[in-house]
Amino acid sequence: MKKQLLSIFIPLILFTAHFSFAQQNRSAVSTSGTHSFNKASSPKSGPQAVMTTTTATCMSINLPAPATWSLVNYGTGTPIFTDGFVNGPNIYNDKEKAMYFDASASANTMITQVYVGFDHAYSATPTKTVAVRFYDGTSGTPGATIGSGTLSMATIMTDVSNNQYSLIMFPTPLTLPASKRFFASVDITALSFTTATKDSLSIVSNTDPQTTPSQTWEKWSTNAWYRYDNASSWVLNISLLIHPFLTQAPIVASISVPTGTLCTGASITYSSTGSTAGTYDWFFTGATTPTASGVTAGTSYTSAGTYTTQMVVEDACGSFGIATKTINVNLSPTANATTSQTITCVLPTANLSGSGVATYTWSGPGIVSGGNTANPTANTAGTYSLVGTTGGCVSNVATVVLTSNTVAPSLSIAATSSSICAGGSATLTASGASTYTWSTSSSATSISVSPSVTTNYTLTGVNTTNGCSSTTNFNLNVNNLPIVGSTPTSTTVCNGNAVTLNGSGATTYSWTGGITNGNAFTATASVNYTVTGTDANGCSNTAVASVSVNPLPTVTANSTASLICTGNSVTLTGGGASTYTWSGSVSDGVAFSPTVTNTYTVTGTDANGCMNAASVSVTVSACTGMQQFGVQSSEFVVYPNPNNGEFTISLNGLNNALSVEIYNCIGELMHKEKLNNGQNTISTELSTGIYFVNLMEDGKIISVQKLIRN
Repeated sequence: MKKQLLSIFIPLILFTAHFSFAQQNRSAVSTSGTHSFNKASSPKSGPQAVMTTTTATCMSINLPAPATWSLVNYGTGTPIFTDGFVNGPNIYNDKEKAMYFDASASANTMITQVYVGFDHAYSATPTKTVAVRFYDGTSGTPGATIGSGTLSMATIMTDVSNNQYSLIMFPTPLTLPASKRFFASVDITALSFTTATKDSLSIVSNTDPQTTPSQTWEKWSTNAWYRYDNASSWVLNISLLIHPFLTQAPIVASISVPTGTLCTGASITYSSTGSTAGTYDWFFTGATTPTASGVTAGTSYTSAGTYTTQMVVEDACGSFGIATKTINVNLSPTANATTSQTITCVLPTANLSGSGVATYTWSGPGIVSGGNTANPTANTAGTYSLVGTTGGCVSNVATVVLTSNTVAPSLSIAATSSSICAGGSATLTASGASTYTWSTSSSATSISVSPSVTTNYTLTGVNTTNGCSSTTNFNLNVNNLPIVGSTPTSTTVCNGNAVTLNGSGATTYSWTGGITNGNAFTATASVNYTVTGTDANGCSNTAVASVSVNPLPTVTANSTASLICTGNSVTLTGGGASTYTWSGSVSDGVAFSPTVTNTYTVTGTDANGCMNAASVSVTVSACTGMQQFGVQSSEFVVYPNPNNGEFTISLNGLNNALSVEIYNCIGELMHKEKLNNGQNTISTELSTGIYFVNLMEDGKIISVQKLIRN
């Protein structure tokens, strides 16, 4: 009842909160830190509305603050807040202000962190602390302690100055009671409100009566708990800006770094593998890049030492996990490279000097020995590089230039060809010096060589101006000639027959006589053909193929008679060859009786197997005189018969329009002429033989006579 009575004398004053919670710089996040605030959200309906940011595995209660809330500070005293602790002047020695939460409908079982919105914070001793405690709320009033965390007044005052929430994280999450009902309180028993310079602290709340029934409680100096809407308390229905974060599993933060020696100047990549999914922020001490974000982050260090890296992982609800990793960075050594010598002809090598590292690796145009020591020797002018290591760290690249005041000749050999064929030659020409000595004992500038096998030639050159000499070599390759052959090597054919010659043993072939490799040609005379074969190296050789040509026999065809009557026999014989073969099933020298007029061909083969042919014709006649087709012989007369090609055709008593056609024995039309009734003189150019005279009427044969031309 004290607060109700005293409120008559100490008026409660409403004061609107001034802060807007600026965006947090999370580099300051630690087990006691800050967090930004975004008020934008959609309120839930009902008298006990609870705004949350929720995923399948986590939730943040009342964050962001419901849009229906108007944020204020409640305070007492004149001027305002001179009595310090808000929502109850601390002249009552109140110990704690608390919010009640019911998360029984949630699957989450742990508290990972809590945000508290403070304002009007002051202490002359900033090291003083304020505790945030969690109590079992199963019974509806604060019960057993679940856990707690602390904030220094210095941290709170900084957060208030920056318009930020104050954050307490629990690296080991607090386990909720089975009911999932709990209280979150701010314990100020460590602050002082009775000294001349009083401590002061305000917790921001919404405006009465935006929470009904009231969610805010307080612990009196008597250790009794009262809800704000109690008649003995403030009779206010408000909620404090206290935002617990719940989850089903702890936030896991893990950092992995490269194995092996870490050195200054080298890029080092950190990985968040194994951490809870979310966003990752990195904070490096002593690094060239102090911050980074992402699943992996890279940086480097310019100085040797021991450095701590911090990684903050934030899940979908805004819960934080923090991991740290300490690494040792070794100093990358600085290598130095020098020389105090110059190469001369008298002194063909010079010493190089290295320092600043434990191991040495030299490179350059002429390291002779000691390339992995501090002091190697070299025999060629140029730039030499040194890279060293110390303690597993690689140094810079140090360079030194080695000079020469007496330059040896730079010899070269030019050749007309780097490869020759056996039996060929090449010219080697030296350059780059004053005088020359060849391994052939020649001192000429150019030499011509014809080695039978591949040979290496050594050239020594001397500069007469300084006496310096140098040597070089040239390898002249000698290719063997191909072993060229031909198929066949020799052959005999008959005149006019086809011959094919093929080369072997090379890649390409060229023949004399205008013939081509592997293609048939007609041989007409005996000739020796030469093939030139060239291999893949361009080397050539030859082979000879002999082609002998036998003449064809002069074959004749002879007949005992060129005209016979049907039933008579005739004998055909060939001449000019050794053996004979006749067409028409005729045997040479054997009589036979042809039944029709025909031409017979004989093929004669001589002793060399060469063949030729000749033909002869045999005319076969029925020898029956005139054949009548209804015309009497006295009406159609041909005379004289035989004749010399001129004869008379007499037509008696035939008044129709008639004509005559004369055919040879093989049915060819030889003469055609119209006839008149009476005497018709016919003049022809018929050759010797037997012909048939057809008397024609309207295109039809009406009579036939045989005609003999002498």
